[in-house]
Amino acid sequence: MIVIEQFLACIKSHGWSAETRPTPPLPQRITDRYRNLPKLWLQFVGTVSELFSGDETTWFLCAGDYDTRLDHAWRWDEREQLSLQSAEGDEIWTAEIKAFWDDHLPIVMSVRGSYAYYAISMTDGSVVYGSEPEFEACQTAAGSFQDFLNKIKAGEIAL
Repeated sequence: MIVIEQFLACIKSHGWSAETRPTPPLPQRITDRYRNLPKLWLQFVGTVSELFSGDETTWFLCAGDYDTRLDHAWRWDEREQLSLQSAEGDEIWTAEIKAFWDDHLPIVMSVRGSYAYYAISMTDGSVVYGSEPEFEACQTAAGSFQDFLNKIKAGEIAL
């Protein structure tokens, strides 16, 4: 938890808003779809209920954001849904998009400048970055969720 506390202190000093409290468990369809969730990320979403930039254009997805029964301005899988709309009618492309998102859980969303995201790869635990127009053409941003938090603290990743 010290890693999370240090991260939150750092990001708050850069104008981010954060709320911590015990959160509801992740919806079962998330834990069923994504099997290799990093322990640190599970601790993070278990304690951080809101975390967003001062201009409210970038935010970390927290446990409540994955609950589709609640009303959200943006769905947690918004990037996947946009891609599927683009691929409508193309079965091969649709299958590729679904396979990509089955392996990548979005954890940060941004609408600053362009639609972008960070996601955890279920294959190796790395954190990837992608943006429009082709969300699935992503690149590795950090080797792990902890590395991702450390790079943000060090200023190597600017949210």
